[in-house]
Parts: sequence; structure tokens; C-alpha cells
Amino acid sequence: MTYRVNQNNIISVDQPSNGVKRQRLPAVLGTCYVDRELIEPGIAIAYSSYTASENFVEESRIETSETRLSLTFGLSGQSIYQCKSALTDDLVFSENHATLTTFGNSEGERIYKEGHKIDQLRILISGNAFDRLSIPFPKEAKDVAFPIQQQHTKISQNTIHYLKRLMTLMYSNQPERPLEKHILVLNLLSEQLSLLQANHQEYQPVFHHRDEANIISAKRYMIQNMSLPITLANVCQAVGISESKLKQGTKALYQLSPHQLLLQIRMEKAWEQLMTGSNVSQTAYSVGYQHASNFSAAFNRYYGFSPKSLLVQRQ
Repeated sequence: MTYRVNQNNIISVDQPSNGVKRQRLPAVLGTCYVDRELIEPGIAIAYSSYTASENFVEESRIETSETRLSLTFGLSGQSIYQCKSALTDDLVFSENHATLTTFGNSEGERIYKEGHKIDQLRILISGNAFDRLSIPFPKEAKDVAFPIQQQHTKISQNTIHYLKRLMTLMYSNQPERPLEKHILVLNLLSEQLSLLQANHQEYQPVFHHRDEANIISAKRYMIQNMSLPITLANVCQAVGISESKLKQGTKALYQLSPHQLLLQIRMEKAWEQLMTGSNVSQTAYSVGYQHASNFSAAFNRYYGFSPKSLLVQRQ
């Protein structure tokens, strides 16, 4: 059995003297809580610790006028955020990695597996702080169509030292060195923004129109092999193009990432097959899903209703 939870399932909010606010999920799901602390207007930190005793899905809904930037440091385990918008890749938050993500208005869910422990520390920035912190992303939520994972980098030893010290201060009841926590947060943010700028300048490839034939061939390869577990490496090897060129090329020609393009191909074929008489299981296997339940979930995220609903409409 898989439980589904949302903000309505938070059972308590504690406000201890050190300023950290704790939110818990029901004990039946395991030991799952988030501790939040406001550093200054527009900047907060949040430590989340989830050890699930049951399989469950946590649903979230963001409604805001301002963009939110989340800098997530994976301390243990891995979590995946699936946006209900069909045109975005899953967001992966991995152990020993720092992940920069921008959010506008969105709905999504995180899946937690029984017995898995996931610990993460986040620095959360609201759009009203973007200008003063020189954050290079749109500050209004209307300009962010869907969540985007802007950067995913391995954490350095220096960063680990900062994180340990920040965690110590976060849970200390001693008011000593009140500015240190603030300085650590800004140092961690500055480090990742500097890496983002350096990576963009160093690795941004140039897309030429002469590469269009390879990108079109890549799409054709996806269409011909959609029933197989396709990876970026498969596609690149088949058409003789680098991953960076593939990513930039599909964005330039189709306004989609390779993942989004493959999803579009599979979902459009699935619609066609369901409308011509195939059942859900047959359709799932033919477009590359080993389990009909995973296909149904992907179809629902893409079109907004289940494949069974489409079958009923066809009848």
C-alpha cells in the first residue's frame, strides 16, 4: 500500500526557543520532519530528515507571485521530485551533491520508499531577495513556466565543513556568534552561484545549423526505438553527437530537452494506440514502460487524465 500525503497531513508545528520551526508528518509514515529557520527576509534554511516506515507520496503545490530558488545539499539518500507538468524532467537530489532549482507556480510529488533515510539541508531564497543577492534568474513566478534544475554538482570538502558548522549552529541554544550562521548561508550560496557562472561560461556549446541533421536523426532514433529503455548515451552513440550538443539541439529545434522530447514522442504514440483499440498494458509496453502503472502515472501527468479515461471516451 502507498499512502498519499499533503500539507493537510502535518500534525504539529513546534516553535522552540532557538527559532527553528518543526513540521512533522504522521508517525505511521515513520520519522519524517522538516525544521525551518528564517535567516533574514527572503532567506531561510530548512533541514529535512525522512526515514519512511511505509511507502508514501508527498504532494506539494506552490502558489506564489515570486520565484523561489532552492539550494539543496544532499546529506544522505536520494529524492526525486516529479512535476505534474509534462514538459519538465524529474528533479534529482542526490547524496553529496548540491542542487540549484528554480520554482514558479507548480504542482508535484516526491516518492519515499520504506526503510530509506533521506537527509537534506536547503537554503531557500524568495524572488524579492534576488536583486540584492545578484541571483541570475527571473524573480517573478509568472516567468518560470515549470521547475528547472539549474545545477547539480558534487559537494567539496570545504562545503561539507560549512554545512556541519551551520547544522551545529542551527540546533544550538547558545546565542553566541549570532552573525556566523548568516555568513555561512551567504558563503554557501555564493559558492554555488560562482560555480554556476563558471560552468555556464566554460561548457556552453555553440549550436550550428549544420548540426540540425544530427538532431533530426536523434528524434528519428527515439521514434524507432521508443519501446526500448533509451538513454542519452544510446542516442548520442547512434547519431554521433555529444550529450551537450544533443541537449542544446533539441532545445533549439523543438524547445524541449531530450527527456521531454522522448516523453512527447511516447505520449503521442500512446494516444494514437489507445484510440485505435490497444489496451493500457499493450500500449505501455509498446512505448517503453515495463509497468502499466508507471505508464498510467506518466500519461496522467502529461494529459491531465488517465489512459483508462481515454478508453471510456472512445467507447
